Amino acid sequence: MPEPLRVLLVEDMVTDAELVMHALKRDGIDAIFERVDSEPALNDRIRAFAPQVVLSDFSLPGFSGMAALDLVQRVSPQTPFIFVSGTIGEERAIESLKSGAIDYVLKTNLARLGPAVRRALEQAAERAARTRAEEDLAQAHQRQRMLSRRLIRAQERERAELARELHDEVGQAFTALKIQLEMLRRAKDSAESATRIDDCAEIVRAALAQVRNLSLGLRPPQLDEFGLVSALRSHVERMARAGTTEIAFEADPQIARQHPDIEIACFRIAQEALTNALRHAQADRIRIMLRINADTLVLIVKDDGRGFDVRLANEQALRGTSMGVAGLQERALLAGGTVRIDSEVGSGTEVVARFPLKPPTRGQSGH
Repeated sequence: MPEPLRVLLVEDMVTDAELVMHALKRDGIDAIFERVDSEPALNDRIRAFAPQVVLSDFSLPGFSGMAALDLVQRVSPQTPFIFVSGTIGEERAIESLKSGAIDYVLKTNLARLGPAVRRALEQAAERAARTRAEEDLAQAHQRQRMLSRRLIRAQERERAELARELHDEVGQAFTALKIQLEMLRRAKDSAESATRIDDCAEIVRAALAQVRNLSLGLRPPQLDEFGLVSALRSHVERMARAGTTEIAFEADPQIARQHPDIEIACFRIAQEALTNALRHAQADRIRIMLRINADTLVLIVKDDGRGFDVRLANEQALRGTSMGVAGLQERALLAGGTVRIDSEVGSGTEVVARFPLKPPTRGQSGH
C-alpha cells in the first residue's frame, strides 16, 4: 500500500489550510499535512519533514510566497512548489512560473488542486528519472574511461613482465649458450667438445621450456583446441608442479564448449585469481571449481590463505592504485558476467564469477 503523500502548507489562515486539505482528500489523494506560516518554520520543516510537494499562499504577513519559493528552491530544488492563493494576478502568476513554481491554483477554484498536484508529482518523477539516467550515463562514461586507462596500464604491465622474463630467463640462457659455444671452439679434445655440446643442449632445452611457459601464459593452445575445461586443468597441473601449494581442479562433466568471449574471460579470471592466491595469500590449499547452474556457468576459486580487506581493495581500484580486483570485475563485465569476491583478513578468499551461457560460435560445438 503506498505511503501517504507528504504535503507542506505555507499558509497563515487555518481555515484556508483546512479547505486545501479537504480539497485534496475529496480528490482521492491520501496525504499527511504540516502547516507553517513563517520563514524559520519553513526552513526547519522543508529539511525535517521532507515534503513531496509544497503548497503556498502568495501573500503572508511578514513573509511572501515568492520568498517561500526561493527558500524551497535553495534547500530542496527537486520538491514541486504550487501557489494556492486568492490574490495572485496574471503578471505575478507568470513571474512565479518563471521563478520555478510548477503551477498556481486559485482558492476560488480548488477543484483544480488535485490534478495540479498529480501533474506536479508526475513531472517531478520524470525529472528525477531523467537526472538518474544522466548520472548513470555519466558514471558509465567514467567507468569506460577508467577501463580504457586500466586496459592500457594492464597491457604495459604485461609487456614489461614479458620483457623481464625474456631478458632474465631467455636472455641469460642465450648468453650462457654463447659462452659455451666459444669454449667449444677452443676445446682441446673430443671429450671436452662432447661435454660442451651436452651443456649447450641442456641450455637450449631449458630455454625452449621457458619460451613454452611464456607462450602458455600468453595464450594456452588448449583453450582454442579443446576448450575451457581442458585449458584450466592443464594450467592448474602446471602451476601445481611448479610449487608446494596444493591446487585442486573440479569441473562438472556436462560442461561443453562455450562462447569464446566467455571461455577466455573465465580462463583469465581463474588464472589471475590463482596467481594472486599463490603470490599473496600464503595459502596451503587452493580449489578451482567450474560448475553449470541452470543457464549459468559458475567459476569458483577458493583458498585458505590470509585473506584481505575487499572494501579497501575496491577503494584502491577506484583510485587507480590497484588493478587486481578491478581487473577481475572488468574481465567478467566485458563478457556479460559478474564477479563477487568474499574475503576477510585471516579467513581466506573466495572468487565467484558467473556468466550467462551463450550458444557457441559455428564450428565450436563439435569440439
